[in-house]
Amino acid sequence: MTPPVDVLVVDDEQVVREAIALVLRDEGLRVHTVPDIETALADPALAACRLAICDLMLPGVSGAEAVSALRGARPDLPVLVITGYATPAHAERVRAAGAIEFLPKPFDDAELLHLVRRALAGDDAGEEKLP
Repeated sequence: MTPPVDVLVVDDEQVVREAIALVLRDEGLRVHTVPDIETALADPALAACRLAICDLMLPGVSGAEAVSALRGARPDLPVLVITGYATPAHAERVRAAGAIEFLPKPFDDAELLHLVRRALAGDDAGEEKLP
């Protein structure tokens, strides 16, 4: 039996965290949710996570700063940025900080799962079957 894959969701909106967690849990992933980057960095679960999904607009920190902080704590951790404020400039900044992808809100479950599978597969082309 394969152990569950851990994913961290960082978003200041509880309804968004819960919606994403529901979708990912339905796919067999173990989801940890936190409202801000400080809580994410202090969460012991961060060490086990294979992916972080992080909102662009968090209290007191820019998306690029959040990505940099997560990647600073876990250089091997893929970070997917989600946002309701999608602009080419934002996408460029978070990718420069180390984000693997930039997903505009609103997105559907299939879009999210496609990017999660790609991230967990560890490349841009393949899709891993979720546990």
